[in-house]
Amino acid sequence: MGLHRGHRLALRDHGVAEIITKDELVVLAIPDLHFPFAHPDAFRFLADLKKEFNPDIVVCLGDEVDFAALSFHDRDPDMPGARHEYEAALAQMHKLYRIFPDVLCCTSNHTSRGFRVAYKAGLPSSMLRGYREFLEAPQGWSWHDRIVINDCLYIHGDAASGPAGTRKLVSENRMSVVHGHFHSNAGVQYSASPFRQVFGCNAGCLIDVNAMAFRYGNKYASKGTVGAAIIRGGKEAHFIPMR
Repeated sequence: MGLHRGHRLALRDHGVAEIITKDELVVLAIPDLHFPFAHPDAFRFLADLKKEFNPDIVVCLGDEVDFAALSFHDRDPDMPGARHEYEAALAQMHKLYRIFPDVLCCTSNHTSRGFRVAYKAGLPSSMLRGYREFLEAPQGWSWHDRIVINDCLYIHGDAASGPAGTRKLVSENRMSVVHGHFHSNAGVQYSASPFRQVFGCNAGCLIDVNAMAFRYGNKYASKGTVGAAIIRGGKEAHFIPMR
């Protein structure tokens, strides 16, 4: 049992971190930033949301960095190398730390790319640095596979995809879910049974769709839906488009 912003934080099986509280908390959910390829207005937008909603807890839904140079897919020869991308991403992460010094962050497919490359190369985990160390994060940041606040689950969402993926995540986890990962759509879906009402919230993304890292998407009509989400007491969620 630890503390996060004065609230008890319990670490459970299956990579679950749960805020233990009877208070109905306001949560700001920050979707995929993919540093250094974030939207140029992302910092301004997030600072505005912090001022407007004064969240009790901030959750980063993952893919805070891109690591395009470490991708297992074909690499764009015009892209910067791994070192230059990493240094540029770190510079932007430090700007984010200044706005949000205390964040619960979801593990995700892009931020974990370095670990996946090391795993494929056969390096044991004891030889690797953790997220906080290699991302030079403050002590208030921590990474978890699943985060639960007010009986609502926060995950990256890479176990599903597309508009139906939100419903799949809610069904599989049997609770309200807030996620990122699906760049091309965002919003909130509610459903109810005789016993309870739940929602699925896709918080969109905060990427720069014109960045070189997303050039592969030029042939598709669907583009990144840019914004973030506010969740109140685990009972209601709102997608906030960038304005």
